[in-house]
Amino acid sequence: MTINDIVRETIQTLNAQKTPLTPHNYQKTFCQIANRYGFSIEECHLKEKYIKRLNETMQADVSKYSVKTLDELMIYLVSSLNRLTLGNSGKQKVVTITLIKYLLEMIAKFPDQKSRDLANASLERIEHLCDLNSFEIITEKWEQLLASQQSDYLPRLQRIAGSKSGDYMQLLDQIEKALEKQDEREKLDEMAQVVVASLTPSLTQSLDDEIATLSYMLSNAPELLYESDVQQQLKVLIEKRIRIDKNEVKERILSLDEILSEVSVKIVNLIDNTNLSYEKVKEVKQELVGLERNGSDFETIRQKLLKIADTLEFETKQLSDIMSREDAVIAQMQQKIKKLEAALKKAKQESRHDFLTGLVSKRGLDEELNRADKSYRRYNIEYSIGFFDIDHFKNINDTYGHEAGDLILKQLGRLFAELKRDVDIVGRYGGEEFLAILPKTPLEGAQIFAEKIRDRVEKFKFVYKGEGVPVTISAGVASSSEFTTQKALIEEADRRLYQAKNGGRNRVYPPLKVTA
Repeated sequence: MTINDIVRETIQTLNAQKTPLTPHNYQKTFCQIANRYGFSIEECHLKEKYIKRLNETMQADVSKYSVKTLDELMIYLVSSLNRLTLGNSGKQKVVTITLIKYLLEMIAKFPDQKSRDLANASLERIEHLCDLNSFEIITEKWEQLLASQQSDYLPRLQRIAGSKSGDYMQLLDQIEKALEKQDEREKLDEMAQVVVASLTPSLTQSLDDEIATLSYMLSNAPELLYESDVQQQLKVLIEKRIRIDKNEVKERILSLDEILSEVSVKIVNLIDNTNLSYEKVKEVKQELVGLERNGSDFETIRQKLLKIADTLEFETKQLSDIMSREDAVIAQMQQKIKKLEAALKKAKQESRHDFLTGLVSKRGLDEELNRADKSYRRYNIEYSIGFFDIDHFKNINDTYGHEAGDLILKQLGRLFAELKRDVDIVGRYGGEEFLAILPKTPLEGAQIFAEKIRDRVEKFKFVYKGEGVPVTISAGVASSSEFTTQKALIEEADRRLYQAKNGGRNRVYPPLKVTA
């Protein structure tokens, strides 16, 4: 039983009881299940943790009131605070500080990074120095944060909602109404996802190139589902997908058959010395004989199992020492297998993603470029690309060191990931150069995207060891509709990047035309 198993059982229990999946209901059920399986989770013992922070008098009071949950403890503390008089100010201070700590710990879980950081900093300060000056400093910091959040959140929500309302709930209602208008498009997207899932083989990770191309095309242009030629192609590819799964089943059966043969040989070697009882082996054989035939493909496996049972029935003796050594060897092999699996997983991730920036690697970019170009050649789905290069990057490394350069590359990776659309592909093409693939985007759209990146990089404050590092970026963009081949498209985008460099850097070429 693992934590993931407890989480899964918690959700299943709430669904079975038809209990709303609220944070309170989830935590209560999660802790009950964890306790049943003997897990000690810190979040499930917060009540005891806070009670231990109280003085002995208040701990005695809490035990009298039979406080069972964290919410009941907070209600008790609030009630105690309201009942306090000027004569017991010491107790009032303890209750007040405990309540403030609880509120700060709740804020530390808010979905807002600034609030979480300030809550954690406030808790740390109270823990080390709990005096009037500390509370005044904390109060000032929270006032500053609340003032900044008002200016941060409201304009952004107003832009998204297309409204000047100053009420958060009203803005959210307006955003929900706007999203409801996109319901038909979302349903089409969902249908496309279902179709893509039906094309994906269920028993193997390999994906035929033709299936992969059509899946990529439908993910970016789901409206093509209405096209008759696409529907016909889907029928053909679904049949191919079924064939792929069938072939995979056959290969797995053959592999399992080989394993069973090896197991049979191993048991023959242990015939003369084993600690299994004769009666127990007979029971196993009877269970195997009683199995119903589930299909001709698996009949060979069933016969092999019966053969193993017959072999075990031949003779039984003691082999405790040998079995122990075999267990040790198996354990070592399992450890080696785990290490190899981890290394293989890491290698696959590194081959697809750049380890420093977290973006798509050069190899991944080449694959995505080929898919986008196939979609354009076959279905005329236009796409654009953009090369981005950090200006004077060598000077940055020479001045601040390669560690600073790596930090800037990593931060640029986050900026690209933040500003791109879900369908856009951005990766590290090499060194300080990045490539963006923009599906269903004309040249003007690529210029707008590149200009947004350039402006954000210029205004972003890159800091290394407390010192600001000025960083700018140049870009060259091109569209597939301008060229007859993918090679010509890539070469022209690269040439335009150097035109931007030679033109003074910190610019996009060709420049976006601004109309009055």
